[in-house]
Amino acid sequence: MLNCHHAMRTALAVALGIAAAAPATAQDFAPHRAVYSVVTLEKGKPSGDAPGTYAYEIKLTCDGGYVINQRLRLEIAGARGSVVSEQQSQMTESRDSKKLVFEHRTTANGKQTGLVKGEALIGDDGSGQARFTDPEGQTVALPAGTLFPVAIARATIRQAKAGENGFDAQFFFGDKVKPPQSVNILIGKVPKRLAEVKIPEGAEALAEGRTRIYYRAGFFDAGTKGQGEPAFEMSSLTLDNGIELFGTHEESDGGIEYRITRLEALPKPSCN
Repeated sequence: MLNCHHAMRTALAVALGIAAAAPATAQDFAPHRAVYSVVTLEKGKPSGDAPGTYAYEIKLTCDGGYVINQRLRLEIAGARGSVVSEQQSQMTESRDSKKLVFEHRTTANGKQTGLVKGEALIGDDGSGQARFTDPEGQTVALPAGTLFPVAIARATIRQAKAGENGFDAQFFFGDKVKPPQSVNILIGKVPKRLAEVKIPEGAEALAEGRTRIYYRAGFFDAGTKGQGEPAFEMSSLTLDNGIELFGTHEESDGGIEYRITRLEALPKPSCN
């Protein structure tokens, strides 16, 4: 059964963008708003069932950080009729990727079913802690090397442009009161079926001269040390300025596939 929280995590991680070891100024991402059509997958193949939409937005802050808003809406068939499930997230990640403020909200047929929010900080030694305000008073230790969404996506793009074929990382998103997950990312050639994914009309300038990057990633829960079957897997076709064109999320025999349908540039903030 598809876990929509994981789908949100996947979409965010692949759509954003640098590894902590790289200079903060080495890679900037295009402020933009994108909308994707979503279909379900059965054993890796589109089923055409339960269509949905995924909306994503990334904006720059005046101090060089990023504000991310996203919403995944799925209509899921059930024994008592369909259920409209929505996952909404708002996150702010500092430019140096040492601070993450997060809020994740879930609803079913308009009724809130979950809320997780808090703040995560990374210290000078690379380790840190996440403090949750909902559920109140909960904390999670972040081992050295933990990457937030912008950081892990930047790392992936940097590795791809350097000709590397992948890397391992620790990833923290904040949607659950759990330690970071281990992630194994494999970078490869763009599959033929994705080579011609089109840029939405009117947004061609955002993709002009940009490299298309394709990768797959397996996410493993803490304690498994990246061994055995991953909790879920995903794939992505992303431009090197952080704009995602296509992605999948697979868990057990189910999953989703999303493809860009609308794209527009967002202005940079007016800062004094």
